[in-house]
Amino acid sequence: MPKSSPPWFHPFRERQGQAPPAPGSPAAIDPCTTLSQLDEPYITYDHVKRCYEHVPHNATEAGIVLSTLYTLYRDYYVFLDYAMMPDQPKPFTNPPVDLLAGLDKISQTDYKSDFQFHTDIDLLINRLNDAHANYIAHCYRHYLYIQPLDLYAPVVDGVQSIRILKDEFGGNLLADCEVLTIDGAPALDTIQRWVDVHNGISKDAGVRLNKALSTMLFDSAKLAWELIPGGYTTRVTLPESASLTYELRCPPSRAYPEGMSKKMVVDWEVYRLVSWNAFHDTETFLTQNCYKDTDPIQAKIQNGAQEAGGEHGQRKVKRMLEERKYSWEREHQAAVETGRLETIKPIVRRSVIPEETESTVSQPVDGPNSAHHELYDDNDMVTHLLRRQDIDRPIAKLIYNGTNTAYYQLLTRPSIGVVVIPTHSVQTQTETMALIKGFALLQAEGVRNVILDLTGNGGGYVNFAYDLVDWMFPHNDTSAAEDNITSVYESDLRSSMSVKALAHADLADEEYESYFNPDSYSDPRTGQVHETNFFLQDKIVRRVPGHQGRAQDLTEKVFMLHELGGFEMGMPWQHQAQRIVVLTDGACGSACGMTLNRLKNRHGVKSYAVGGRKDEPLSLFSFAGASVYGLDAILNDFKLLKVDSPMQGLRYKGIYRVPVMEFFWEGEEVPIEYNAKMYAADYHLDYDPRTARKHELLWEAVADSHWTDKMADA
Repeated sequence: MPKSSPPWFHPFRERQGQAPPAPGSPAAIDPCTTLSQLDEPYITYDHVKRCYEHVPHNATEAGIVLSTLYTLYRDYYVFLDYAMMPDQPKPFTNPPVDLLAGLDKISQTDYKSDFQFHTDIDLLINRLNDAHANYIAHCYRHYLYIQPLDLYAPVVDGVQSIRILKDEFGGNLLADCEVLTIDGAPALDTIQRWVDVHNGISKDAGVRLNKALSTMLFDSAKLAWELIPGGYTTRVTLPESASLTYELRCPPSRAYPEGMSKKMVVDWEVYRLVSWNAFHDTETFLTQNCYKDTDPIQAKIQNGAQEAGGEHGQRKVKRMLEERKYSWEREHQAAVETGRLETIKPIVRRSVIPEETESTVSQPVDGPNSAHHELYDDNDMVTHLLRRQDIDRPIAKLIYNGTNTAYYQLLTRPSIGVVVIPTHSVQTQTETMALIKGFALLQAEGVRNVILDLTGNGGGYVNFAYDLVDWMFPHNDTSAAEDNITSVYESDLRSSMSVKALAHADLADEEYESYFNPDSYSDPRTGQVHETNFFLQDKIVRRVPGHQGRAQDLTEKVFMLHELGGFEMGMPWQHQAQRIVVLTDGACGSACGMTLNRLKNRHGVKSYAVGGRKDEPLSLFSFAGASVYGLDAILNDFKLLKVDSPMQGLRYKGIYRVPVMEFFWEGEEVPIEYNAKMYAADYHLDYDPRTARKHELLWEAVADSHWTDKMADA
C-alpha cells in the first residue's frame, strides 16, 4: 500500500472541448417533463442527468455570476495569494490554485448547459480545499444519490483497505468484505482521487478521505453515536456514471463458509431532496427551483406582506423568511457541510444483492429472508473480524448533558471523564451553564482528567471557541492585550477600495455593524478599540515568493473584540495540560479548529486524530485560520450603508461565501490557514472493525495510551 497520496488530477481540464452527450429520449420530449412526473423508486440517474443537461447555458446570467465572483475573490478573499503556494508541507496535500485565472478560463469556455457551467465553478472553488469558500448553487442539488453500501478503511493485520462496514441489501452479509477495486481501479485510491476533487473541507487528504467514508457522529438529541454514510456513496451532486462496479473478496465466514469473490454492478438509487416547488418542464425547473426572483414561495411571502401592510406586515415577512430559511437549510442539509444525512437516508432498501458478473461464491447460510437482517448477527460473531463482546460492553456512563454537549465517565478508568462537543454552533449562554454544571459533576464523581472529543465538529461561533480555551486555561487578570493573547488571534482583512468605502460608512453609522466596522477591532499592542478607519493604513504585499505570488492589499494586524469569561473554577485539569487530551477525526473546523489550535500549540495539550491514511500524518483540525462572510451579507452591507456596490446579486439560489479575515500565530508571518506545522495531531489512531462500529472504544484507547493508572488516579 503506497504511503504517499495519489497524484492530483482534476476533471475540469479533461472535459474541455467535449460535445454534450446525446439525449436519451426523443427531442420532442422535454427530459425535465419526464423527470417531473416520476416518484421514487422510478427516478433513475439518467432521468436526472438528461434534465440537468437540457437546461441551456444562459450567457447573460453566467456573465453576472463570473463578474461578481471575480470581484468577490479579487477584493475580499484574504487567501488569494496563499492559495497559489506550491509544495505545501505535510500534513497538507494541496495543489496551488490561481483562482482568478480559473474564473478567466471558465469565462472563455463555450458551454452548452447551465449545469456544466455551475459544476465547473463548484469544482474550481473546491480545489482551494477551504470549507469557508463555497459556491453551492442549490439548483442542481435537488436529488440524493445513494449506493447501498457503507464503506470504511480499517487497518487489519497491519494493512489498510476499503471494506464494507454495513450493506443495505438485506442481512448485512457483506459486512467486512474487502472492496478490492471500484470501476476496475484500486478502491482506496479511487475514493481518494474522487474526494480530492469533490470535497474541499481540508487541505489534508487524510481528512478528506474520512469525509468520503462512513463514520460515527454524535447525535446530541439522542445522546448516541450514529452511523452516518460517507460522501462517496451518498451524494447530492450528480455522479459521474449511472453505477459503480465493485470487486469484492470475502474470507470464510458464517455467511460464506468457503469464502467468496464477487464482481457486482450497483446502480445509484435516486431520491428527491426537495418536496416543494414542483416543476413540469425545463423552463419551470429554472423558475421554480433555481431562480430567487421567480421562487413561488418567496412570491407568496411578499404577497402576504403587501396584504398585511405596514409594520405588522414587515414583521410577518421577516418571520416567514426566517422560517423559510430554516426549512430550506434543513431540506438541503446534505448540500452544506454537516454530515447529517441520516434523516433523509431511506429506511426501505433493496432486499437482494445484485447478481454477480463474475464470482466464485458459496451460497450463504442465511438468505435475505432469514432472521439475520440486522447490523450484527445474533450469534457471537458480528463479522469474521469481530466478536459481539467487543462492541456490546458498556464503556462509559452519562453524568450530564447540555443542549449540545455531553459529559461521561469511563467505567474502567473512573478518574477519566469525556466531554463530547459535536458543534460550536451553540446557544452560548445556555451551553456555558451546561459547562459549569457538567464539569462540576465530573469533578464530584472523582474525575481528574478529561478527554475533549470534538469528532465531526464542523465549527460554529468564534466566541465559543475562545471560551472553551478559557475554560481549560482561565486567563489572568492583567492587561486586556495580555489576556486576549491566550485565546484570541491576531487578524487582518483585505483593504480593497470597496472594503475601505464600507468601513468608512460603517464607522460613521453608530447603529450598524458589519465585518468591516473599524470599531469592532482593537490594537493588539495596546488593547485599545480602533476609533479611526484603520483600513486606510493598509499595505500592498507579495507574500508568496516567485512568479506564483499575487500582490494584494491588507490591513494592519488587529484583534477582534471578545469579552473573556471568568472560568476559574478550581478544577484539577485547569491549567494542567497533562490532564487534558483532545480527540478528533481532523474535520474539527473553523471555530472548533481555533479552539484546538490554542490548546495544542499554546498550552501543550496532547492530541489524537483518528482515520485517514495509514502511516501518514493526520491533521487535528481543518480550515482553522479564517472567519467567513457571505456574498448576500456583503451586498446587504452596501445596501444598508448606502454605498455603491461593485457586485451584483446572483439570481441563482445558493450558498456563496468567502474567507474575509485571516488569523496569525504570534510571531508568525504565514497565516494559520497555511501554516502546516500547526496542524498535525501528536498521535494518529487507525480505525479497526471495533472502533469504527463503537466510537466509545476510542476513548479507552486514548486513555490507556495517554495515562497510566497511577497518573490518572493522582
